[in-house]
Amino acid sequence: MLSIEKGGAMTARKAYRRILVLSVVFSLMAVIPQWSLAQTNRGIELYNSWQFKEAENVLRTAVKADPSDTLANYYLGLSVIVQENYREGLEIFLKVKQSQDRADQRTRPPVPSEYQTQMGLARARIGLKQYADAWKNLESARIEDGRSSEVFTYRGVYYLEQEKFKEAIKELEKAISLDKKNPYAFYYAGLAYYRSGNPQKAVDALKTFLSLAPDAPEAPKAKELVDKLC
Repeated sequence: MLSIEKGGAMTARKAYRRILVLSVVFSLMAVIPQWSLAQTNRGIELYNSWQFKEAENVLRTAVKADPSDTLANYYLGLSVIVQENYREGLEIFLKVKQSQDRADQRTRPPVPSEYQTQMGLARARIGLKQYADAWKNLESARIEDGRSSEVFTYRGVYYLEQEKFKEAIKELEKAISLDKKNPYAFYYAGLAYYRSGNPQKAVDALKTFLSLAPDAPEAPKAKELVDKLC
């Protein structure tokens, strides 16, 4: 009789421990998404403050905690691209694209949109000199939003990287006409003017860039070029 009671007690203790473990697991499952969301938001704040390396580190932590966090992956992709890590950026954006395509289109995360994903892919592929595929992404982005200054900015970069300065200037002037507060339209226009032999327009565009984005990582290079040309 004693052995039966002892066995029953041991079984009860095992069951209790199992319940305790499960409760801890479920508690962690509830906490981790909130913690991951906080990390993602912090990473986005850092990215928007031009602190790209710091943003990358925080967003990597968020993605490690929740690999399905599409928003964290999207901003991680942006963070590595602006640091010229184009190959990893492309890999990340391809995963983001696949994830968004597979999601229920009625409930998929609104960010990144198809437009944002296509722009991320285009920027990575321009950096990798995969120009044919980059142009397809830019065209897809233009179809999604034909009035976006950003689309024409990177169409300009697309041509600038291939030293087609006339075409680059046309696209960048279009970008500026759509949004006169887009700093990078002025930055790349300045480079295009300079490299096409128009120093005065280059100075004007770069000064506008510096007034719009004085803390941008490209600001020292822009200031140096302005000083050289003045």
